[in-house]
Amino acid sequence: MLDLYYWPTPNGHKITIFLEEAGLAYRIIPVNIGRGEQFAPDFLAIAPNNRMPALVDPDVDGEPIHLFESGAILQYLAEKTGRFLPADVRPRFTVLQWLYWQMAGLGPMAGQNHHFARYAPEKIPYAIERYVRETGRLYGVLDRRLAESRFVGGLEYSIA
Repeated sequence: MLDLYYWPTPNGHKITIFLEEAGLAYRIIPVNIGRGEQFAPDFLAIAPNNRMPALVDPDVDGEPIHLFESGAILQYLAEKTGRFLPADVRPRFTVLQWLYWQMAGLGPMAGQNHHFARYAPEKIPYAIERYVRETGRLYGVLDRRLAESRFVGGLEYSIA
């Protein structure tokens, strides 16, 4: 059984969606980020960036595998199960490109957008405008992709 260190964040939801879609057995270990539990030494030993989610897979030869970063966890689970990541090189890297695009672009920019627009103690117009504009640009990229492809990652449902 997989151990998922989890709090209901967008990145945490990505992993629970995969686990449910793949029918994998897992146990949620809550890490309450509102109480700062992501800074506990035991959690940092698995996820040194102190972010959600993290995963421990004891079902391997030797020591359990500890994973952090949702994109890496998705890729690991896809490779472990042989699901939601094509084996052929072209479609595989189409999926991985879009996964990495979300991880490095849309996710962080949307996070900054929401932080500065909703949660920052001081409203900084330049920051709000910058992240709103960049998030809008990235949603345009996504809209154009979905106009040409049923799924973000190509022809099949995938980790993208």
